[in-house]
Amino acid sequence: MKHINQDRTAKRKLFPLLSFLFCIVLAVCLLLLVVIRGCENRSLISERVRFEVNTQVKTRLRKELFGFNTNMISGDYGYLDEDFIALTKVLQPKTLRFPGGTVGNFYHWKTEGFLKDEMGSTLSPQLNRRNRGNYVKLQKRRNGIISFDEFMQLCQKLVITPIVVVNLWTGTPEESAEWVRYAKTRGYKITHWELGNEYYLSHYANKFSTAEIYMKEAKKHALAMKAVNPDIKVSVCATPIAFHKGGWSIKTAQRKWDKKLAENTYPSTNSWYDAYTVHVYAYKAVRKTDIEMMRGYLFGWIHFGIDEAMEYYEQLFPNKEMWVTEWNIANPANRVANTQLHAMYTGDFFLKLLSIPNITQANFHVITGPGKGFPVFSRITPASKRTFWKYGGEPESDYGDTIRRTVYYSFQLIGETFAESDTQYAVSLQNMPMLEGQLEYKGKQMSGIQVQAIGNTETVYILVSNRTSDELTPQLTIDNKRLKSEVVYRYVANESLTATNGGNAEMEGSGKIEVQIQEWTGNSAELIIPKNSFGVVEVKK
Repeated sequence: MKHINQDRTAKRKLFPLLSFLFCIVLAVCLLLLVVIRGCENRSLISERVRFEVNTQVKTRLRKELFGFNTNMISGDYGYLDEDFIALTKVLQPKTLRFPGGTVGNFYHWKTEGFLKDEMGSTLSPQLNRRNRGNYVKLQKRRNGIISFDEFMQLCQKLVITPIVVVNLWTGTPEESAEWVRYAKTRGYKITHWELGNEYYLSHYANKFSTAEIYMKEAKKHALAMKAVNPDIKVSVCATPIAFHKGGWSIKTAQRKWDKKLAENTYPSTNSWYDAYTVHVYAYKAVRKTDIEMMRGYLFGWIHFGIDEAMEYYEQLFPNKEMWVTEWNIANPANRVANTQLHAMYTGDFFLKLLSIPNITQANFHVITGPGKGFPVFSRITPASKRTFWKYGGEPESDYGDTIRRTVYYSFQLIGETFAESDTQYAVSLQNMPMLEGQLEYKGKQMSGIQVQAIGNTETVYILVSNRTSDELTPQLTIDNKRLKSEVVYRYVANESLTATNGGNAEMEGSGKIEVQIQEWTGNSAELIIPKNSFGVVEVKK
């Protein structure tokens, strides 16, 4: 009996010790679990794509990169039409080009229009037909008038910097000089003047068969214009050959044209012009090609092709500004036109412009015009079978008799941020997702995102192009500090690359507005960048 009591006493003494040991083991296990979970979380964070903004490394924001080509010869809109002003005001462009591209080669500023017999004066039957057709439309809709003064009223009303194309085709140096004098007398602040539009094309060979002939005429205009106002800048027409690798080997005439423009030996020196103009289009417009393949091609062209092209131009014109007064996809019948992919492309291309210091002026082609291909916004019109792309046929929706095409909303986001910004900041990326190129970029790996940062003393705007079909959960860092505050994210995204605002040339679409701006507000740690998107993250410093 004594032994039993002793055993019980021993067990009672041992129990607290075992309980204590159990608690220690449990605590250690819990601690290990926390450490393991913490490591897992840190691993997940480390695998996130990281946007690192350095506001100490900064440059002046080139506001002139955000502009549009106007080209109002179809007469669908006038510069002072209420709907045109309202739609343009929302975009908040910093520059507008007048009177447009090709139409500038035939425009007479004094009469505010065109001469009928000059509209068929090129060697291109197709261009002649288009010019004549637009001439008739303009006569019916606007009495043949495209008013320079109305254009300038619009620019003054919306605080827009103008860029003007002068007529070297049917105009004279005296006419160009008088235009500069008139603008100066009226107090119009116009610094940028282009010496014609795309005269390297074979359309104009009956007058400008060589670059030497073009430069001789261009110099006459430039000197006459600068005699009136020495503060202006003038730009000559360079070719887009470096952006068109498919035609590189066969278009030797264009390479020869650029070489002559760059030479100092003719007409004696190139110091009389300040810049060269290049029109930049993603040339491949393969009909019936899968749109996923076009994704890989377009972003491959932006990622690889543009850098290769810029090497060509910077070697030829090392001391000149580059003006990109037209840029877009190619061909209104391109199946990418007016799709979600088109909206993504415009945002991504614009971010690329921000990364190239030599480009000081840029204009998207075109702010408005007929059809579903190029325009930022356009009229709803009856469907037409006279062209190889569709003009209209959409239901009457959105803005009265106007549809905002898919690219409108990407440009609206850019306009909102540019209106509040004056500085561009350095930005770097870590743990980038990758995207494979397609067509001539097949097998090449590129970054699946592109990011730029701009802003002011109070706010940073991070512009993000997600080229991929995967969501991203980014980690944001500003000046080496991980961001944990609330952000506002406005973006354009859609599950489908083929989403359209009213259909396009190849795909009828739903007839609805499928592409619009969406908004999210929340903690930056919970931010998700949707697939197939272009957007802006607003961060308060």
